Amino acid sequence: MINSLKTTLSRNITNSRGWKTNRKIVVIESDDWGSIRMPSKEAFKTLLQRGIRVDKSFYDSLDSLENKEDLEHLFNVLQDNATHNSKPIFTFNTVIQNPDFEKIKEADFDCFYGINLFESYSKYYGEDLKSLWFKGISENLMLPQYHAREHLNAYLWLNDLKFGVRDTKISFDSDFFGLKTTTSSKLRKHYLATYFSETLDEFNFVKKTLKDGVSKFENFFGFQSKSFIASNYIWPKQLERQLADLNFKTIQGQRKQINTDFNTGKINYSPHFTGQKNNLKQHYTVRNVIFEPYLNQNKDWASAAFKEIENAFFWKTPAIISSHRINYASNMSQNNRDSSLKHLEALLKKINLKHPDVLYISSDQLADLIIFK
Repeated sequence: MINSLKTTLSRNITNSRGWKTNRKIVVIESDDWGSIRMPSKEAFKTLLQRGIRVDKSFYDSLDSLENKEDLEHLFNVLQDNATHNSKPIFTFNTVIQNPDFEKIKEADFDCFYGINLFESYSKYYGEDLKSLWFKGISENLMLPQYHAREHLNAYLWLNDLKFGVRDTKISFDSDFFGLKTTTSSKLRKHYLATYFSETLDEFNFVKKTLKDGVSKFENFFGFQSKSFIASNYIWPKQLERQLADLNFKTIQGQRKQINTDFNTGKINYSPHFTGQKNNLKQHYTVRNVIFEPYLNQNKDWASAAFKEIENAFFWKTPAIISSHRINYASNMSQNNRDSSLKHLEALLKKINLKHPDVLYISSDQLADLIIFK
């Protein structure tokens, strides 16, 4: 009860400070598209047999690279719930590539090699999804924005592979890097925080991979990403200069930024609200609605999320929904995907019924509204 009251109070404080608009705006931000996470049920079983407790994590148990059917089913739900005024659109916060495990092993873990997301579909599913992505973009059902080159801190991961960290190498053999484990870092129990920077050397590595990943994103899609979201909501404050140089206008996130200070090797937290501006004239946007059915498919997610949307509208600020890819990928569990889509359809119907004038927009469109209003 106390935690619930604290969460409600915190949400109201954040929303009360947020950028104001009289329009009923809904933004759906969905992270991790393109990342393999758990490659297959067979890999999951092998890892368990070898003592890697992947069964203890929802993400290790359920999250996997999306396939053609997943995209088609999601797009159908969005298309079917368009209003006369607006069509629901997902911001696909996209991971550009995955590790090329074979090449990395051949290089004795000295260098990182990747395969891009379209090659990943071919490698893991034998599918060509490039045209489907661009169909989704052209029909305003989704818009890619930049998440990471790979959803992985390759600096720490390669270091631990090179020095033979047992569980990390066992997982590597199954094309898996998402394990919770003991790493060589005192601060990290996994490798997923792409931009975590404990030292200046690691920060310089992170900056280089960011620049390379953004270049790849622009080559793939033919446009720049206006917004950025850090893996695991973790990034050093100093990275914002690099983000500004790469023309990012807004930084997506939660109420608190997890800031890694490579000068001290410590972590601190910075509160944010939607529309807040940093000294580089970038704006932060803050997710104020949680819609994550994978956490408990028996919960009434439509009603819970709608209550949070109404709170955002009460404060005349956009409802920015957090809904990760894990909800909509079927490779590990088709039931999880199908149930999540039912929850999504129920939520969209609630929104459309109560607010027929709702405006669904992507994160880059929200960036333009905040900057140019």
